[in-house]
Amino acid sequence: MNDLNIKANGLKKVNPATDTKANGKSENSKLDAKALILDTTAEKRIKNLENFQKLCARHNYLKHKSDKLNSYLIGRDGLKETLTIECAEGEDFEISNTAIIGEILELCQNKLFDLLEKSEKEVLEFKI
Repeated sequence: MNDLNIKANGLKKVNPATDTKANGKSENSKLDAKALILDTTAEKRIKNLENFQKLCARHNYLKHKSDKLNSYLIGRDGLKETLTIECAEGEDFEISNTAIIGEILELCQNKLFDLLEKSEKEVLEFKI
């Protein structure tokens, strides 16, 4: 009873599930499966690249708008300012009170900074 596959108590040795003899798969079939996974991964990565480019475009747009708003705020003198809001039907509403315009600009700046921060976080955390 010196057979290596039989333990001292008479039970046969069970091969681990990862052993090629236990699951009956050869190394070639594992390589074929990896090749299929790589093809799918390549397609996913290309799709992720397209999504990443859209995220980058949105981030660049928000950054451009933020720079434009900051430029306006720096050059703002507080005199003769007018804010006009117009809807698609052509109706408009005009504000010329400097204090109200200042509050609206501050609200716009805060919201834009929040969107820009969120966008930057998405770009930094995105995995291709």
